[in-house]
Formats: sequence, structure tokens, C-alpha cells
Amino acid sequence: MRSGSLRVIIFAAALLLPRWASAQEEALKVQRAFNAVAETARPAVVSIRVLREEVERVVEPEFFFGYMMPVEKYYRYDTGGIGSGVIVDPAGYVLTNEHVVSGADRIQVILLDGGKEKSYLAELAASDQRIDLAVLKIKTKAKETFPHLKFAAEPAKVGDWAIAVGYPFGFRQTMTSGIVSASEISMRIQGRRYARLLQTDAAINQGNSGGPLLNLRGEIIGVNSAIFSPSGAFAGMGFAIPAQEARRAYEDFLGLKPARRGWLGASLLKVDPYTAARLGLPAGAMINRVVPGSPAAAARLKRGDIVVSFDGEEVRDDADLLSYIYSRKPGDKVELGYFRGSAVKKLQVQLGAQPGAAGEDFDY
Repeated sequence: MRSGSLRVIIFAAALLLPRWASAQEEALKVQRAFNAVAETARPAVVSIRVLREEVERVVEPEFFFGYMMPVEKYYRYDTGGIGSGVIVDPAGYVLTNEHVVSGADRIQVILLDGGKEKSYLAELAASDQRIDLAVLKIKTKAKETFPHLKFAAEPAKVGDWAIAVGYPFGFRQTMTSGIVSASEISMRIQGRRYARLLQTDAAINQGNSGGPLLNLRGEIIGVNSAIFSPSGAFAGMGFAIPAQEARRAYEDFLGLKPARRGWLGASLLKVDPYTAARLGLPAGAMINRVVPGSPAAAARLKRGDIVVSFDGEEVRDDADLLSYIYSRKPGDKVELGYFRGSAVKKLQVQLGAQPGAAGEDFDY
């Protein structure tokens, strides 16, 4: 090799070396950010184990002097479930999914204290099946304060880093990372309707439900709730309830702020398949009654109207419509598609705030 060529190579290497060192330092900054999130999340993300008492009715034969007599017997047995949660208040309030603790007779919360597991019993403080969120209160004999995580102030954006922390399959606390792959996802999973979800490719598996999805500052950007998978294992598509929705539900549950969920002011009925087929509709939610003076009344909706869309999204049943309404705030204007007579019409409705005396019949 000629000396001139050697000098060019040495010169080029000298130019590239600082850039390589700078890139390495930037990569190390990201790594240290992940390390910091792991340290922050470790004591505040908990494993949840539930015990449910099941009863099974069995008819067994018993023989008396050659005759078989059927005898009805009841057997009680315990079943267990696992999930994750995140402490969001130093007083020991834990946010998780409603489906993790639904029907639980006994709830155990396990957290890491100095690297060692510490177990507590917890009670259900509040829950709502329709939005799949629940709040637990850790039981303590003495007044204790717990490490906790904060909600992110800004909504997560597509492309943001996403870190899932939880206890998949009941194993030790696990942290996985990816990005926010999509937002505003609406879908139905195991009969439960979810609206405006975040989608992530951070690995989420059974047992992760109720655990947090975090940003690089260790703030909660979502509550991991579901996966889409043909096999039942993670297939690159996990879904989380956005932090803004989770925080609003948490504050509503505990009365920390006035309820801020949208309200239409109507009781609804599920449209049965026979009625839908007779009217030529795929599905919908039928209005049963309208509250006088409510947003539904102001929009002149009537008993018998069948709501088939909400801001362009298909409404398959009353649970769908409730989920959409719950995801909006009082004052939001939405477009409803509804079937009346023989045609589908559209109108604008400004949602209100649910009055305290509305009653359970008008929780929509």
C-alpha cells in the first residue's frame, strides 16, 4: 500500500472515531435510561394473586336395595388467578385490570422490598367492568407508605419508546421494551369491548394484565390489558388502556375529582339477532328510555331508535356504545348514526356530565 493511501485511511479513521465515540455515548445514555426505569419500577409494580371459590353442581347415583336414586351434590373448590398491578399512591392504592380481580374472594399483592418479596392482603376499593379497570387498597396494620409511579402528563405518541413491566405467567418481575405501534385502537376481546387503546410491540403475555406501560422517564403511559394472538402467546401486538383514561377512572373511583365521563342520558337495550335481521341491520344499541333534559333529549333521540355508529365507529351492542361514551368527556361533540323507521340518519350530540341523581337506569 502506498504511503499516500495509508495517510488517507488514517485521516478518515481520525474523522470517524469521534463520531463513533459520540454514537456509542448516545447509545449508553439510552441504556442508562432503561436502567433507571427498571430501578424506579421495581418496587412499585406488583404481582397480584387471587383466590376464587367455585361451586359445581353434580348429580350422582346412589343405590338402595337395587334401585338407583339420583342425588344432587355441591362441591366447592378454589381456583387461582394471576396478574400485575402498579402502585399509584403512597397510601397503597394499586391500579390494575378489572378482569384480573373479578370475582376474587381473596386478593394477595406481592411487591419487592429491597429485592425481597413482601406479601400483603388487599381489598377491592373500586372497579368497573365496562372499562376494565380496578383499584385495590393494600391492607396494613401500621401506617405505611409505598413507592409509587406517576401518570405521564402528555399522551403517548406513535413511535415513542414503550416499556412493559409485570409478572408474565406468574414469573419474576420482567421488563420488556418496544414502541407505541398505534393508537386509538377499538376492538373486542373475549366479549369485552375496548376503545381508544394504545398498541405496542413490547412483549406482553398472560400475567402482564394490569401492569404498567412506561415511557423512558418511568411514567405510566398505559395499563396493559390485552394481546392479540392466534396461539395465546405474544405475537407482537399488545394493547394498553391509555394513561389519561386510567388516571381519570382512578380519580373518579376514589372521588378525588368530579366525574369527568361523558353522559348521553338514555337507558339502552341490546338488539337481538332476530330484530337486527328483520330490520336489515348488522347490530346496534336500542334506546329504551330518554332522560328529560339530557343530551339525548336535546338531540331528539327517541325510544326505539337504534344507534349503529359513534363518530364513524360501528356500534355492535349496548356495551360498545357505553365504551365509546365512557371514553369521552362532558362537552365533547360526537356524531351518532341511528336507525329510525326505515333509514339510518345522523345527528350531532354534545355529551353532558352524569348527574348524581340520575340512577342506575340512566348510566349511559
